[in-house]
Amino acid sequence: MLRFEDFMSLFEEYALLVAVCVPVLAVAGLDLFLALKGERGTGLLPTPMRFPAVGSAPAVEPACVAAGAATSLEAANDENGAWREVA
Repeated sequence: MLRFEDFMSLFEEYALLVAVCVPVLAVAGLDLFLALKGERGTGLLPTPMRFPAVGSAPAVEPACVAAGAATSLEAANDENGAWREVA
């Protein structure tokens, strides 16, 4: 017959195991579900795949900056725009 102390000792050992495994299994199950639905590269679990190379876009200056324009547009939510003058 199993004594109460032995039962509590086993319960404490397996409770820690369950507390660690349940979240890991939940994330792994979600990743498997997404993989079966066609998702790739979800980032939930580490994979040996490399990330795709991403090039940087060429720097483009807006036309007003390139021309040296000193004009500014009035804000769309500015209710008291009459008091401010733009040079």
